[in-house]
Amino acid sequence: MTPLVIGHRGARRLAVENTLESLRIALDLGADGVEFDVQLTADGELVLFHDDDLQRLANRPDAVTALAWRDLRAMAIGDGDLRTQRVTHFDEALELLTGRNVHVNAELKVNGNDRSGGLHLADAFARQMEGVGDGHWLISSFNKAPLAQVARAQIARPLAALVDDKPPGDFWPLTERTAELDWPVASINPHVALVNAERLTLWRAQAWQIWTWTVNTPRAWEYLCEQAVSAIITDDPDGLLHFLRRHGKR
Repeated sequence: MTPLVIGHRGARRLAVENTLESLRIALDLGADGVEFDVQLTADGELVLFHDDDLQRLANRPDAVTALAWRDLRAMAIGDGDLRTQRVTHFDEALELLTGRNVHVNAELKVNGNDRSGGLHLADAFARQMEGVGDGHWLISSFNKAPLAQVARAQIARPLAALVDDKPPGDFWPLTERTAELDWPVASINPHVALVNAERLTLWRAQAWQIWTWTVNTPRAWEYLCEQAVSAIITDDPDGLLHFLRRHGKR
């Protein structure tokens, strides 16, 4: 099985991560889909952003969750030599993705300043997804609370448990044993360092997909292809696509 090629925060080596431009480039390059992070602004709008604050991309200490959408929209964000962009609203991402036969991994990013633990984010996200037509969506999070809230909303979208390479973490037990959840997950999304034969056997016994991240080297791509993971999430979708073509997997 050839893994899906998923652009991590779009094509973040070619455009500022989590922006409309980054998503568009990844898809135009031929990626099977994109992964992006979703947060909630102070006035209840969904935006694509990874970090808790704007320090890295806008040289400001403000928390994303403490600002209104109009204030975020007015800022320029940049990353190194990449052309500056604007923060992307979730509605803009939906407009870009509508009608495309692509895979979408939306990560519900629980900001460290979010006193609700991601519940308000999950509620807003679920409401927004009610009007979204069929598509290949996967809703992921490192946190149980927002995924459980989305499950209760019954939006009929598969859920994924994100697992970092070191404990602790809400879903870390899934790396060592079968753990009972109050709601089903369709996928486990582990850091690449966690992927080994023993864990793959454990996860496949649950009939889970395996979307692994963030994988940027040919050696790791080759290993994951041999292990037949479901998807590879990469900062370099163009490089991964060229690798797969060279090895006759596309």
